[in-house]
Amino acid sequence: MPLAVMLMIKTTTSGNPYHLNGAAGSHLFFGRQQVLAWILDQTTAELASDQVLVLHGPTKIGKTAVLKQIESGALNPPLIGIYVDFAQAALDSLSALYWDIANAALHALARLNVELESLNHTDFIADPAKALQQQVLAPAGKLLQERRPFSQPMQRRLLFLFDNAHLLLEQIDNGTLPANTLLNLHAHLTVPATANALFAFTDGAEGSVTKLPALANSLFYELPPLTEEETVALVRQPVPFTLVHDVAQYIYHVTDGYPDKTHRLCHALYEHQQQYNLTQITVADVATVHKFAAVNGNGLSALPTYNLQGTLSVKQAFRLAHQWDTGRSRSFFLLLFAVVLLAAAIVVFTATGDSPVSQQIAGLLGATTATPTAVAPTPPVQIEAEAVIAAEPLPTETPLPTETPSPTPTETPTSTPTTTPTNTATATPDQYPAMITRQQDGMVMVLIPAGTFIMGAAENDFIAAPDEKPRHEVRLSQFYIDKYEVNVEQYAAFLNRLGEHERACEGVDCAWPQELAGYTSYLILQDLGDGTEQYYPTTGYASYPINHVSWYGAKTYCESVGARLPTEAEWEYAARGTDDRIYPWGSKVPEPGGDLAVFQSESYEELKPVDALPNGASAFGVFGMGGSVWEWTSDWYKETWYAESSISNPTGPETGFARVIRGGAWPFNNQADRIRATNRSSLTPDFISSAVGFRCVRAP
Repeated sequence: MPLAVMLMIKTTTSGNPYHLNGAAGSHLFFGRQQVLAWILDQTTAELASDQVLVLHGPTKIGKTAVLKQIESGALNPPLIGIYVDFAQAALDSLSALYWDIANAALHALARLNVELESLNHTDFIADPAKALQQQVLAPAGKLLQERRPFSQPMQRRLLFLFDNAHLLLEQIDNGTLPANTLLNLHAHLTVPATANALFAFTDGAEGSVTKLPALANSLFYELPPLTEEETVALVRQPVPFTLVHDVAQYIYHVTDGYPDKTHRLCHALYEHQQQYNLTQITVADVATVHKFAAVNGNGLSALPTYNLQGTLSVKQAFRLAHQWDTGRSRSFFLLLFAVVLLAAAIVVFTATGDSPVSQQIAGLLGATTATPTAVAPTPPVQIEAEAVIAAEPLPTETPLPTETPSPTPTETPTSTPTTTPTNTATATPDQYPAMITRQQDGMVMVLIPAGTFIMGAAENDFIAAPDEKPRHEVRLSQFYIDKYEVNVEQYAAFLNRLGEHERACEGVDCAWPQELAGYTSYLILQDLGDGTEQYYPTTGYASYPINHVSWYGAKTYCESVGARLPTEAEWEYAARGTDDRIYPWGSKVPEPGGDLAVFQSESYEELKPVDALPNGASAFGVFGMGGSVWEWTSDWYKETWYAESSISNPTGPETGFARVIRGGAWPFNNQADRIRATNRSSLTPDFISSAVGFRCVRAP
């Protein structure tokens, strides 16, 4: 049973990924599928006007994370989440409150290309409820009905998500707002086939909100702590290293699955690791940090400075570590016990009296370097350590390799790579043709020979963003890549084979047809009238690039034709070759409307077929890698990834929140700097846009 994990770290000492105090990342979302299903069921049922939907639980249980996930599209379709935080809204009058709610709806709909007329503030002062109905709910309902695709049984609806709803009750109790404000607001927003509302309450010390008279006839959902699986996800995903299962399970045990407690413990654990430059995290480290961190009513605070000495502290830490579950496997218990004895012996017989307990045992669990010592605080520096999982020690055991295996077969290099890039690609083997045609969809694929190239932008390239640096050498095995972006006709045929687009690609919409996406889509969905549907391209646009496709929709398509999405490194190599070019075609700066790329366009109508603009092809003859549409890659996005990426066939970070997109696109805000071959951007994998498409790769 693995007991420790070597940490792969390449970050500043101030870059704790477990942000606290409401910073970015504090609303991470894991699991909670049951509450989403409950919300969906209740909003589609016929409810009485006083049946308020209430999400409640103790403080820091994750209510905001649920609301934010819905706002981000977890239930769209059919529900469009409109988030309103009563802690930020004006609660001194009904007109101000309704005005803020209307503006929140206006902005949320605009993000989905549903444009309402400008709001009239005077009307909200005169009659807030009437103004909300006439200027927001009625026109929004009409537009959503007009855009409803044939396949969707009901139109998309608005779901107003009210956070910190207890603040509204406080304003009612102190007389600032009328006594019936909450129920009236709910009634005004609960418009059949158009809108509904969900209120999130925090249970107080006096008890659950289910006992409040104002919510007497409400429908309640009490948010429980995270499950063990969800807690493990919360522990693992924000960091660029992996914790073994026993360590993650122990964290779940000491936090009882409370998201905020888990988050704060991980924050303190990360600071502990940074403070002492540890190369591994063990169950004992978690027990030590948990024991000595200050605990308050909302969970663990930041880790205080402490210094453990002597055998007693070692024993206490390990006793805590395996008191958490006496039912764990005997081998795990014996291994812990053996490590305790060995650590105690080292403390007695060596001079380690003033070093942290986890440093004293660092060399016992697979560390391959000298035990680090604590040092005085210094300015943030780059810290590097290879990722190696330390398993149970065996007499002949060697450390596991740090490199993530490539999904494509790798070749044995014919020479030892050096820091100088190879400017000539490896010759194509005779047995692999330079181009092939994919049988499933007729796509032409170009063979990209194995080779070494320099990935990223130069340090003196001031146009380049920080995430394009540092330049680094990358060695890739040969692979085939689509000569063109996947087009509308090919994707329509895929959807016809699949049978539907809604939540059909790993639970997410594969793509949006024109009926849902609007005129910027050339994909048509037709109801044949006999219960079946057919997808086809708009006449004259079959060979245009598919867009409005999610990452899951792109991934599923590639897999269905025996391929996969390219890694970020594969994409850049195919785009810029081995001669360090700036754009796929070379160093010439393109002009909008020219013969090199479609970018900085005033209108979507300037988009061209995938086989247009041969002058803009890359050195390998791949079309459309600059401009046209952004292209999904398989990699998770991390801004600092280039500083820690492996040399051979890199596949990106193990986890993340957004996927890398490459190549730039047609819209006006994509100027020449956005279509450079080194430029990077990212989107959440469920994001669907008129400016995003894809191409596939496969091994020879």
